[in-house]
Amino acid sequence: MKKPVIAIVGVVLLIIGGVIFWRMRPVAKTETTAPAKKRIVQPVNIIPQEERPYIAISPQADGRNITITVDSVKKSASEVEYELEYQAGTLLQGAFGSIALSDTPATEKILLGSCSAGGACTYHEDVKGGSLTTTFGGSEDYSLKTDWKYIDNKAKEKSFSSKDGKFQIAAAELAKARYLIIGNASGVPEGFDGKIASEPYSLELSSSLTGEAKLSIRATSEETLTILGWNGSTWKSFDTTQEDKLATATVTLMPLYVVVTK
Repeated sequence: MKKPVIAIVGVVLLIIGGVIFWRMRPVAKTETTAPAKKRIVQPVNIIPQEERPYIAISPQADGRNITITVDSVKKSASEVEYELEYQAGTLLQGAFGSIALSDTPATEKILLGSCSAGGACTYHEDVKGGSLTTTFGGSEDYSLKTDWKYIDNKAKEKSFSSKDGKFQIAAAELAKARYLIIGNASGVPEGFDGKIASEPYSLELSSSLTGEAKLSIRATSEETLTILGWNGSTWKSFDTTQEDKLATATVTLMPLYVVVTK
């Protein structure tokens, strides 16, 4: 009988010793870190059209780069973060960065491709265009999102449309341009008469803009419509005909157009 009792006592002592050891063991200190601050994503295109900055996306003559230009800012902002997405063949590509707005116009050149640390570059082929999201930081943060269409005009075509199909332009001079970008412009410069009645559209070429074109823009109103063009410094109005909400005019080739009502 003594052996079972001794065995039981031994087991109990082992259990008690284990509990004491567990409680007295050194505990490793863990450092707590504050969670990474997440960037607040603003709703896009909330501010009125009249308050939005004018941003242009331009193709370069080499067919490998584009340029984002923040031409003018109406609401105070110190910088703008951009997210450029575009379709290249069957793949979705992107570029990210920020542009200081201490002076405007402010520009950023973006490679449609990627380069290694050693300097070897791979260029994206069959670029179709995509979207540009911009977030302006200042006393009041706001975000904008627009679409853009990239055209490699190897076929020397003369007629083009925007991604949403509401902007259509035709001109013999456009056949001379190798690369074009037609975009939904984020906003328009000041200095025009009337009320904005359509999306503003930008037309950027890898060569100079010269000549005349036939232009149609679908508006949001059936009131009397007038197509305006911005030549980089002033607005020009064009004699406009309309059918319901479709405004049509013979225009001088310019980098920006919009429809207004009086």
